[in-house]
This record gives sequence, structure tokens and C-alpha cells, in this order.
Amino acid sequence: MYALLGASDAINRVLERIARVFGWLFVVLAFIICWDILTRKLGFQIPGFGSTPIQELEWHVHGLLFLPWIGYCYIRNAHVRIDVFVAHRPARTQARLEVFGIILFAIPYSLVATYFSYLFFQVSFLQNEASDAPNGLPYRWIMKFALFAGLVLLDMAVASVLMRKLVQLFGPPDLAARAAAPAPQVHV
Repeated sequence: MYALLGASDAINRVLERIARVFGWLFVVLAFIICWDILTRKLGFQIPGFGSTPIQELEWHVHGLLFLPWIGYCYIRNAHVRIDVFVAHRPARTQARLEVFGIILFAIPYSLVATYFSYLFFQVSFLQNEASDAPNGLPYRWIMKFALFAGLVLLDMAVASVLMRKLVQLFGPPDLAARAAAPAPQVHV
């Protein structure tokens, strides 16, 4: 049980560090959006780099900002969920339902999604896919790799949460209490 909790803690630290690094893209995205608005309003654009590439860059950075956060949101329990059926139940029952949901839904979904996102990225990379717009951005495969990487991080998060819930259910009381404790608030 110590190994499971240690592995979960290690995964959580990796996911937190990745979230911290990619969180700085908020600043980059805000700059790009402001630049896009200003250049359209003022009528000035860099030759050969008009509104289309800037707008595509916005959604590329948006994707690079949020895809690495998928796993972090899951370990922090910050994802969208409907707790109508479990909110009033004891912690152990909630943990059992979480394990059931992970095994029945999260693992199959994340593995299938990761597999197909890899194929999606691979085809794009081999074709050196670019934007359909004549002056759009090249290397569309970078965003498709980001989707794949985000899903790999989700897979890691699902494994981490499963390990914590198993320790909570079957571990000794001191470890079970540590596994059940909410993650400390970290401002990323």
C-alpha cells in the first residue's frame, strides 16, 4: 500500500509541475488575443501574417494551455461531475463508487481515446498536415500530438486516483486517511 500511495504522489507531482509550466501560456494567449484585436481595429498586420494565422495561433495556444491540464484537473477533483447520487454517502461508499467508475468508464475511455489520438497524430505527422487556409499555420500535427499527450496525462491521473482510492479502501488506517485527504490547494 505504501508503494501505491508513493506512486500516486509521484504522478501527482509530475502532473502539477506540467500544469505549472503550461499555465504560463495564459500570458501568451492573452498577448496573442490582444494583438489580434489591436491589429484588426487599427488595420495594421504583419505582411504575410494576417488575421488567419493569428486566429489559428490563438486556438493552438489555447489547446496547448488546456490539454496538459486535463490530468491535473482530475487528480484535483476539479473536473465536471454529477454528485447527486454520491454526495450524501459516506467516504468509503464514495471511494467504492469512484473505483467502480474508474474501472468501468474511465480506463476504457481513456485507453481508447489515447490509442485513437495517437493514430490521429501519426497520420497528421506522416502527411506533414498544415492548415487548410492558404496562409494558415503549418505543422498541424503539433496540436494533434498535444491531444495525444494530454490524454496520456489523463491516463496517468486515472491511475493515480485509482491507486489512492484502493489505498483508501484497503490500506491501513493511517495510509487510508492520507489517501482520502483532499489534495492541498496549490495555486498553479
